[in-house]
Amino acid sequence: MQKLISSVGCIIRNKGYKGLGVNAIAREAGVHKKLIYRYFGTVDQLIETYVIEKDYWLSFNKKIEESLPQIDQQNDLEEILASILEKQFEFFFNEEEMQKIILWEISEETVLLNGICKVREEFGDLILNKTDEFFKGSGTNLRAVCALLVCGIYYMVLHAKKNDSTICGINVNSDQGKAEISKTIRQVIKWSFDLKKGQEPVIQN
Repeated sequence: MQKLISSVGCIIRNKGYKGLGVNAIAREAGVHKKLIYRYFGTVDQLIETYVIEKDYWLSFNKKIEESLPQIDQQNDLEEILASILEKQFEFFFNEEEMQKIILWEISEETVLLNGICKVREEFGDLILNKTDEFFKGSGTNLRAVCALLVCGIYYMVLHAKKNDSTICGINVNSDQGKAEISKTIRQVIKWSFDLKKGQEPVIQN
């Protein structure tokens, strides 16, 4: 089973998602294609298993879900949210297969990837439902802030990896550039929570 799962990643990395197919996956794994149906039912379910294992948000699902009931302080939510987004940037920058999967998601409509997107959204709601309680009536839409950050991370990394170019003068491929982005992710989350508390955003040096 693990050989088949790993083979999906190998094909995505070397040939892209268009290289995925029953025969290609079985050949890469060095096993008979019947094992795909025996273990996973369909090739789509095999691919889904791989994506769920690799996807940043889905891999953290259980861990975050278990810790959320104990979180009732605003500062805890601020730190958790900033940390999750910071780690998403680091993870996505280093995972070539996930970069290609996200490109696949935004370039083609498939039942498989639509289902995975839905699960991702459900996980996001676990966290954002908690923050909704704090931001209700504040005039600050934290969901919109997070949407911009998540999508910005995806685009910024894909742009930097594909074009090897700067964005707004920042070289995201450099250690200094990555550090600036990570720091700013935290700043934006802090500004949002400060605004909610009626404070002016503080620029961190």
